[in-house]
Amino acid sequence: MSIEIKGATVPALIIRFNKQGNFEKNLKELEKKLNSAFFKGSLAVVEYDSDLSEIEKKQLEDVLKRYNTSILAYRSAIENSTNGLREKKSLKIINKTVRSGQRIEYDGDILIIGDVNPDAYVIASGNIIVMGTLRGIVHAGANGDETAVIMALKLRPQQLRIASYITRSPDEPVESPEYPEKAFVENNQIYIERI
Repeated sequence: MSIEIKGATVPALIIRFNKQGNFEKNLKELEKKLNSAFFKGSLAVVEYDSDLSEIEKKQLEDVLKRYNTSILAYRSAIENSTNGLREKKSLKIINKTVRSGQRIEYDGDILIIGDVNPDAYVIASGNIIVMGTLRGIVHAGANGDETAVIMALKLRPQQLRIASYITRSPDEPVESPEYPEKAFVENNQIYIERI
C-alpha cells in the first residue's frame, strides 16, 4: 500500500503519499480509494515527502475535484505541523447503537453509525459524529480542544460537553427539529446550528 488516508478533523482527511511509489502510481491508488462515498465532500491535507511540482499539484487537485473533495493545505511530511494543523489518531467507527449504561472513550474522532441512547456516555479527544439520534451524554474535545464539534442527525442530548463547556437539554420537552445539527464553541459558549 503506497497511499494512506486518515481522518484529521472530520471531515478533513490527511492524504499521505508514499515516497517509494512514483507520483502517477500514487495518484491512481488515490482515485481507487476516493471512489468510496465515505470520502465525498471532504477537505484534504496533502502530506508529501518530496516537493510536488505545480503540474503534479494541478493533477492532484483535478482528481480530488472529480470526487467532490478539495485541498485544505499541503504540508511536508518532514515538518511536524503546518498551518496549526494537528494530526489526531485515526477515526474510530462504532457500527451499532450505544445503549444505556455503555461508555465509549477514544483519543481521536468518533463516528457512531446508530443512536446514542439516554444514559450512554461517549467521550472523545476529537469530534463526535452520530449518524442517528443522540440522546445520551457526550464530551468532545475532552483533552481541552475547543475546536472540536458534535454532530448528529437528531440532536436531543441529556448533556453536551466540548472541552470545559457544558450545556444540557431544557427541562421542559420542546419539539426537536428534524434536520441534522452541529454543536460548537464560540465566544466562550456552546452554540447549536443546522448543518
